[in-house]
Amino acid sequence: MHISASPDPAKVLIIDDEIGPRESLRMLLKPSYQVHTAENVETGLQLLQEKRPDTIVMDIRMPGMNGIDGLRKIREIDPHLSVIMFTGFGALETAQEALRLGANDYINKPFDAVQMREVIGRNVERTRLQRQSEVTGRELHELNERLRNELAQKERLASLGQASAEFVHDLSNPLTIVWGYVQILAKKLEQSGDGNNGDRN
Repeated sequence: MHISASPDPAKVLIIDDEIGPRESLRMLLKPSYQVHTAENVETGLQLLQEKRPDTIVMDIRMPGMNGIDGLRKIREIDPHLSVIMFTGFGALETAQEALRLGANDYINKPFDAVQMREVIGRNVERTRLQRQSEVTGRELHELNERLRNELAQKERLASLGQASAEFVHDLSNPLTIVWGYVQILAKKLEQSGDGNNGDRN
């Protein structure tokens, strides 16, 4: 009997210089996610490129490169990755600034376990949907180019007299229809992606 392998759990990267919140969050998420931790932004950026997490939880206030600086670096590496800012007491304005700079969510310290699981879950899903949309968009673009090239080839054959007009017509009609559908799907996907980028769940 064939048993299908279960999908790999989503990956969460925690970047926080304080060991208490960092380890508490790691233990909370460990049963459901692959959890990686870093005590500073520089190490976190290395893990981002090595592990390709689905969500990052990052403290705002850290020595050296802070969370806002880290957010800018993360967006350069992966614009689709969900980033949740971890903020302590009195840092609400900084958290709101992080949202303006591209963070997807923020949560206060000390965190509520139920709320944290909900925030992590929806941001993991957001990242996966964004990445899938990116892959689908590339595939549609490649298909569009192949169809365009095939249509151009049929037209060249007809102009050179290597195929009858009827033969070219028979081949071109279905290709034209499929090409039209591909362009419509690509446009809808692009519009959907623009809409998702503006939302904060």
